Amino acid sequence: MSKPEKGKDTKYIITVRALCDICKNVDTFQIPTKDLLPHIGGLYQVSTIHHCNDNKEMVINIVLDRNFAVRQSSVSPFVAEREIDRWSPEKVNNIRFLVKQVKEADRVVQAVLSNRTVVIASNNKTFVTKIVHTLELFSPTRFPQSVDWTDKVLEDKKIIGTSPAVAKDYKNVVLVNLDTKKVTNVKPANYCQTFLDSLVTLEPIGMAYAARLKISNLIEFAKMLIDLSKEPEIGPRAIDLVRMDVSADALELILEIVDGFDPTATQIIKENWI
Repeated sequence: MSKPEKGKDTKYIITVRALCDICKNVDTFQIPTKDLLPHIGGLYQVSTIHHCNDNKEMVINIVLDRNFAVRQSSVSPFVAEREIDRWSPEKVNNIRFLVKQVKEADRVVQAVLSNRTVVIASNNKTFVTKIVHTLELFSPTRFPQSVDWTDKVLEDKKIIGTSPAVAKDYKNVVLVNLDTKKVTNVKPANYCQTFLDSLVTLEPIGMAYAARLKISNLIEFAKMLIDLSKEPEIGPRAIDLVRMDVSADALELILEIVDGFDPTATQIIKENWI
């Protein structure tokens, strides 16, 4: 690490050298001190892009001491890269498989978006795994809490693949039995029905783009509703502000997502529900 240099804008620039634990190469970064984030124990942290093996973009997180010496560094895949893999045309094309195999797929998708626990049951592990991976696309979290297959009841997962025998031990969940073609503990989902009907008419690349954008918008509206509801001057009237921008069916789904994210926000706005 070199001595800070003063630039034309009077902002300090430091040169930091950090080792990538994946490619084992030392990379050099020019970092403005204004970009350093507070860290534990009076240290500083910065995240920047590192070009790893095959020029693959990675995020390198660097922890510096008060003298700007490197104390620690770690490397992880670029978030956008993870998202691109999650929304690959091959995976998205399986939405057609979901719609074909599950009669009430729209209701199951709404349950996943609402962060409810969904159990996929069948003696055909291949089908179960395929459905679990497809439903992961609709998870409201960046990293879905799912498991392809389990032989016991799990408490910390939201999308679960298992056998019909084990599925019987799950309580208060949305249960999808692929063998009997039955779905239980769900309710009508008008928005998701139209959503899926539209998606399956598209080619995989267009399907991926449309699905990703639609889901992102729904989640952003849910987050906005939560934020607005917590403002003392807005509170329960937050729902009226969101109602201006979305359809009635979309609002119903957004409220479900809000309840999955933050039940306290639901309590605030509930008195204005119709």
